[in-house]
Amino acid sequence: MVLETLVGAQDAQRILAAKAPGMKVVSAKLRHHPFAGFIFDVPQLAGQTGQAHALVDYYSGKAFVSDPWQVQEGASAQALDQVADPRWNTIDFDTARKRAAALLSTAALRRARLAWRGGIKEQRSVAKVWKPNWVIEAKLEGTSYRVMVDGLNGGYFFIGS
Repeated sequence: MVLETLVGAQDAQRILAAKAPGMKVVSAKLRHHPFAGFIFDVPQLAGQTGQAHALVDYYSGKAFVSDPWQVQEGASAQALDQVADPRWNTIDFDTARKRAAALLSTAALRRARLAWRGGIKEQRSVAKVWKPNWVIEAKLEGTSYRVMVDGLNGGYFFIGS
């Protein structure tokens, strides 16, 4: 499953320009990162639909609550520019499942507090979800930077300088 890129290259560059005026983009490359995807029934967290989505990064093990997925129809994983496994913190699918469940349980408990009735139920899982990210090479005041901008929500972080 390939997630649709919601933040385009120009959007990613505008996000950086707003945060670091004067930053000049040298290149922007769309890369896809492998995640495990889960949909859980969590009424206290997800409102009327009762469903909450989570993505777990296979390479870092970090779990994230996500918006409902928008899938890029007809996309093939073989045609993607895939991020290589650094092989230092990779997790397996069962570990990803546990981390997604723990994240959503904690989020539901925090939101519901005393009204928490406990228990979440996995509705669906996807072993491989390809999430888009922009890797941007940029310069600011003579210093080069590598910045990753999330292709779903525009979040960013520096990955090198």
